[in-house]
Amino acid sequence: MKNWARWACVLVGASLVTVSPARAEEGQPAAAKKSGIVVDIRNDRIFLMDVALAGNRVVAVGERGFTLVSDDSGKSWKAIATPVTRTLTGVAFKDAKVGVAVGHGASVVRTDDGGGTWTHVPLPEAEPESLLGVAYLGGDRFAAYGAFGMYFDSADAGRTWTRRIIESEEFDRHISQVLPVGSSLFMVAESGTLARSDDGGTTWLPVTSPYAGSFFGALTTRDGAIVAFGMRGNVYRTMDFGTTWQKVEIDTTQSLMAGRQLADGRVLLVGNTGLLAVSKDDGQSLELHWAPTGKGYSGLVETGGQAILVGEGGVSTLDPAWLSAAAAK
Repeated sequence: MKNWARWACVLVGASLVTVSPARAEEGQPAAAKKSGIVVDIRNDRIFLMDVALAGNRVVAVGERGFTLVSDDSGKSWKAIATPVTRTLTGVAFKDAKVGVAVGHGASVVRTDDGGGTWTHVPLPEAEPESLLGVAYLGGDRFAAYGAFGMYFDSADAGRTWTRRIIESEEFDRHISQVLPVGSSLFMVAESGTLARSDDGGTTWLPVTSPYAGSFFGALTTRDGAIVAFGMRGNVYRTMDFGTTWQKVEIDTTQSLMAGRQLADGRVLLVGNTGLLAVSKDDGQSLELHWAPTGKGYSGLVETGGQAILVGEGGVSTLDPAWLSAAAAK
């Protein structure tokens, strides 16, 4: 399945995004505007694809290469331009200063000041395809991955990148997430594709998949489980790195796009049409909830005692206590 909502070209009308002095267009070259300019964008009128913490700062990325940053746990936001005009799909940070964001058209940008300014990093080997996500792997190592099996890693905090082969030269599955699990890496992709690397991503081996449909994300829990989720509400859990899987039942066919274990131990999965699925037992079972807005979510972090969600409605904040109250109704 090639046209996933998470990675579709997310253009919106000019009435939704106002940029001063001029609006950057999706069709312009990958590096075409000045970084660090504060732009006039409402945080609820921009399509956002991912969000990460840079120390105490929250950094979200989305359409037309724009970022949103908050230094007060999501109470207020500032929109900042990057040098690229293509949609940014993923962001990850090493620490409070150093981070990498990736996106459509082989876009790669990096920051050394917590997202205040960004530098474009050309990646000709990936052009013209889309990078769909980025992961921090420890030290100065990052991984960037995307359409048609593209996988790159960096050992110098995103300044330079090396292409890696997944399983074989013929591998062409869209990669949705790479997740550090102990000393290994776990990959989820389209068409039920799962893979494992025990050498930092240099080589990959297939993992038996319980599902033929596409996975959009995965997370690890405190008890050592991996929870993989994706299309049509499918969620699976393994305690032995994919040797055996438990299907986690959930009464929806909406797709799940992102997830995280909260500070209080609950697992929160989010997805299309305001889907919120909560687990109190490390992902063994899920309670289904729906956000009042009905707008889809593509990423989340937790900070300042609340979850910050991003997606088609821009930024939303969610008091985790709301989920407990909703479950009691």
